[in-house]
Amino acid sequence: MNSISSDISCVVPVNPFWYVNNVYNEEFKNIEQKYKVQIKAQVNVQFLADQDVGRPLDAMSEFLELIDKSSSESYCSHIPLKFVDPDQWSNAFRNVQKTEKRLLLTLTSEEISAFGPTCSQDAFSDAICAMQKPTSLLEETAQATPSDKNWKDLLIGSRTRIDKLCSKYTDTSSDAASSSGGKECCSICLLRLNKKKRLKCQHEFCEECLQHALHQTGSICPLCNHVFDVLLGDQPDGNMSWTKSSDSLPGFSDCGHIVITYNIPSGVQTERHPNPGKPFNGTSRTAYLPDNKEGNAVLKLLKKAFDQRLIFTVGNSKAIGLKNQVVWSDISHKTSLSGGVQKFGYPDFNYLERVKKELKVKGIEES
Repeated sequence: MNSISSDISCVVPVNPFWYVNNVYNEEFKNIEQKYKVQIKAQVNVQFLADQDVGRPLDAMSEFLELIDKSSSESYCSHIPLKFVDPDQWSNAFRNVQKTEKRLLLTLTSEEISAFGPTCSQDAFSDAICAMQKPTSLLEETAQATPSDKNWKDLLIGSRTRIDKLCSKYTDTSSDAASSSGGKECCSICLLRLNKKKRLKCQHEFCEECLQHALHQTGSICPLCNHVFDVLLGDQPDGNMSWTKSSDSLPGFSDCGHIVITYNIPSGVQTERHPNPGKPFNGTSRTAYLPDNKEGNAVLKLLKKAFDQRLIFTVGNSKAIGLKNQVVWSDISHKTSLSGGVQKFGYPDFNYLERVKKELKVKGIEES
């Protein structure tokens, strides 16, 4: 008898989930692969009023503003511990902590994960870079056979996380021996800069390291996510249109609303998609904006993002549990007229400002 699959959820405290997700990473992935699921978590935050004087709505509004304000600090960079003397990395943290107050580090047996403002992560990375162990790097390089001497194996995730650095090296007499100076290190391979390339954000990389990174991420700095050129995504061909209605949205009673329609036909994946040559299923989606000055400004920005192929991508659909589907990228849309934040609808008084910030990260902003 065939069973019908559906999405389910359970309630787990934040701390245990955080611990399991970081410490039991392999087991976590095995469960996903074994049962053909994706495990995702969203925090359900409650605002409990203190008797009659509590103001939970005001508290929630200010809390969401804080979340929005700190969103740029929540990306994570990863530093493999094999590059760092275990007795010294804590010294780097203490030194950085004197000037950088919002740096959060998590430590496993294999790596350090750093969260916080870009300047704090850069300062910590610079301090770690200066504490590399060049002797161990040379030993690993010297043991490599000619067939093993491929260039640094880089795996750079979406939002530009560096998960694995420099697994193999090409030249046994390379700059690894002189990389301990730290100030001229490539932020990707942690070795002395080779054919230095500096981006507009002033971050510096080896030419070949940067080429590998940009092949995965497009025109985005691997460290700070600064867009230094026109960013083009992998959205398949399609069209975007819109109409206007006189009906108002919750929270925008003084104007009508805009109805955006996206249509992406089914097709065949290209080399930029997960499974080149295989078919993908298209989609039709509807989204809504208030028909006021700010809403029309956001509409123009979304059109620009669509033309740069940034609204959709090809991947796994969490909603229906199928692969090779056209899915939303990471630009927020309101797909319901009502229901609030929980239902991807209105009212959501911070939405327009939030989506403009998301677009600005991709280099799309009002002129």
